[in-house]
Amino acid sequence: MTDSPAAILVVDDAPINRRLLQSLLVKQGHTVSLAQHGKEALAVLRESRPDLILLDILMPEMDGLELCRVLKAQESTRDIPIIFISSLDHTTDKITGFEAGGVDYITKPFHPAEVLARVSTHLKLCRLQRQLEEKNRQLGLEKQKSEALLLNVLPARVARELMATGACTPQSFPEVTVCFVDIVQFTMTAAALDPETLIGELNTLFTAFDQIVEANHCERMKTIGDAYLFVAGLPEPSERNVHNAASAALELIAYLRQRNRNSAQQWQVRIGLHCGPVVGGIVGSKKYLYDIFGDTVNIAARLEGLSEPMRINVSAEVRRLLQGEFAFSCPLEVEMKGKGLQSTCFLEARLTACTGQSALPASQ
Repeated sequence: MTDSPAAILVVDDAPINRRLLQSLLVKQGHTVSLAQHGKEALAVLRESRPDLILLDILMPEMDGLELCRVLKAQESTRDIPIIFISSLDHTTDKITGFEAGGVDYITKPFHPAEVLARVSTHLKLCRLQRQLEEKNRQLGLEKQKSEALLLNVLPARVARELMATGACTPQSFPEVTVCFVDIVQFTMTAAALDPETLIGELNTLFTAFDQIVEANHCERMKTIGDAYLFVAGLPEPSERNVHNAASAALELIAYLRQRNRNSAQQWQVRIGLHCGPVVGGIVGSKKYLYDIFGDTVNIAARLEGLSEPMRINVSAEVRRLLQGEFAFSCPLEVEMKGKGLQSTCFLEARLTACTGQSALPASQ
């Protein structure tokens, strides 16, 4: 046996040809089905799908050319290789067979060795084609996984540009709100927890943070240890970027307060919020990281450092933009590293539209 066993359908109205081909192919280990004409072949094909078809042309009921055209028009059978075996030996007959969808043409009377050689060749080609299709399918799955991974670690627009062009052009964003969230006394608490518990706690917290940030049309940029950084107005500009970030920050505090009521492990955060221009772009060529740079980022980080547990420290610019929609504490003049005296205050709550009273307090 020279080939792996295959299922072959022989369609010929001459009994002697069917018997000769069946005997020849069975000796090679193949499974052979028989049909006398095209309509009978269609009935056989409804029950099973062969790997290859040997097809006569001149037959009653439905001839070989018509059957070939029918099979090539159907998605379930169009990939089955068809070898014509016919007494018609004119060049135009062969061309007609190829145009109908045949992959090869053998003239009767046929030589057994020629039939076996051509069958073997097309079975191998068919297997190689299937292997290639499977590899392409696997490549497609891997591509989907890679794209999903990029979408998880990069902003959607940035990921799409990277996938389309292989690069991401750095951009300047004139109005972005940056929010730093830092867990209070994380190092001390982490020392008392086993690694599995610690990572589990961080995963729970940051997963909840992600959901809150996304619901408020913000974008998580990265985590650095116990610090969580998100932005609003990037990479897609938004006129409501400050409002969205403020709402997300208030909801983070509310989530932690609710969780701490029912959890043995207590967590608190400090938050800093500032808005202004930033530059965004991908850093690295092997491990992609989309990062933001500029004074706005530095000020947001310093506001977080000057904040208090479970409070949101904001700049005078944030307060100015949110005045009338959110409640704030009295402004304070604080010494900020590299900036001198700066006016800051705490974001306390969102105001209701009708009464002007607090709807979502950040502290109690």
